[in-house]
Parts: sequence; structure tokens; C-alpha cells
Amino acid sequence: MDSNKLKGRMKEKGHTQATLSKKMGITEQSLNAKLNGKRDFTLSELIRLIDILNIENPNEYFFEKSVPYKQRK
Repeated sequence: MDSNKLKGRMKEKGHTQATLSKKMGITEQSLNAKLNGKRDFTLSELIRLIDILNIENPNEYFFEKSVPYKQRK
């Protein structure tokens, strides 16, 4: 997940973590942990997030373009 891109989209759409977490139905602490990679989003949370932020291409936000160095064989 590209946290910086996602946070930028939040700002673009006028959301703070507080307003977005309310719309998603989760706590602000939970959203913060998910945005910072400490927890994973559930599928239903991702669907709500994509809808709320009007994300047209989720792959750009949620899927890495390359394999991290440590995971390469």
C-alpha cells in the first residue's frame, strides 16, 4: 500500500483521519494503524475507502509495483 499517496488523496478530498474514520465506521486509532501499515484493511473497509475517496484505480494505491528487496529470491 502506498500510504503517502492514500494520505494525499484524503487531503485532496478534504478528509482528516477523524472524518474518514467516522465515514468508514471504524475508530480513528484503527484507521491510523492501517494507514501506517501496522494493521491490514479488511476487504469491506477497502471497498468503503475506495468509494468514499472516489478512487478510480485502486491498484495504484494498494498494490506494490515491485517486490521488496528482502522478498526477492
